[in-house]
Amino acid sequence: MPNSEDDKSAVKELLLEEYRNFSESFWKNEQTGETRVNWFIGIVSGASAGLIGLATAERRPHGEQLRLILVAALFALIAFGIVTLLRIKKRNETTDGYKKDTKRVRDLFKDHFDKNLNILSNYHPLKGTGERRKFGGLLDIVLTINSLLVAAFAAAIVYPFGSQAPQRGPTYAAAIIAFLVSFLGQRAWAVQKGPTHAGGIVYQVTGDKVEYCLVGPSKHKANPEWLFPKGHIEGGEEPWETALREVREESGVVGRLISPVGSSKYELPTGKVFVKYYLMEAVSDSSGPEDRSRAWFEFEAALGELTHPANKTLLSEAEKRRQEIDRKIKSGTV
Repeated sequence: MPNSEDDKSAVKELLLEEYRNFSESFWKNEQTGETRVNWFIGIVSGASAGLIGLATAERRPHGEQLRLILVAALFALIAFGIVTLLRIKKRNETTDGYKKDTKRVRDLFKDHFDKNLNILSNYHPLKGTGERRKFGGLLDIVLTINSLLVAAFAAAIVYPFGSQAPQRGPTYAAAIIAFLVSFLGQRAWAVQKGPTHAGGIVYQVTGDKVEYCLVGPSKHKANPEWLFPKGHIEGGEEPWETALREVREESGVVGRLISPVGSSKYELPTGKVFVKYYLMEAVSDSSGPEDRSRAWFEFEAALGELTHPANKTLLSEAEKRRQEIDRKIKSGTV
């Protein structure tokens, strides 16, 4: 049987190996994104040069034939650009995940192996985890190129090919408007914020009875407002981690994650709240925190106790998911 020092050494080696794996994956993901953008820039540059050469050649197509060629080529480039944008957005999300993973490993290492030396207390190599990305990254390069392609697409549709004295004003206006709308729309989509809070819709099965856990603001309140346990997503946490933690802290229940259920949005004086909820099955149950009311209700009773329509809808969806999973388990398909 290994002694405590052996155990500690094994844990330390595991953390170091995990850190190396996450770091290597992080940089590979970064390099993949840069390579993908370079390919995109090269393809767009080559295609643009070809289209310009075609449009200015002596024996070039004329009129609607030229318009059709330009529109078709630009449409294909825009489609390629949208796919590239989606891949870069996914790459950014993956990068943020690796940042969070390495931060967790560093925090564990600080807590358990650097208490006496305290060398790593101010060591933060990857700052800004979970914050909105600054302008100028690979994603912004891609959406800018996409917007230029959309502007050229709009210009190709509007431009009066074949006219002896074309009026270029409408063409310029269409291109500028298309660029601005495309850029602002893509930017708003790309940097949209995720959930600010997360919570759990927790059930337990006792015999043939299924009950859901609801919490209230205070045990001392005569008529508590029954809600699902939820809370703010802390820095470095994934929504599902927050949901498990908040369920444990607010209700005393340790839950087993089943699946996402849905979300709700509302506004408080302090700002907008976006809550993501997960269906959970209770694994263990303690008395719960002293300052919170907590009770278990069967489905119909829980629907009656919940005051917010959005929560009633979420509970109904959770019950559908639970019944569907229960049917699959009984049929042996899970």
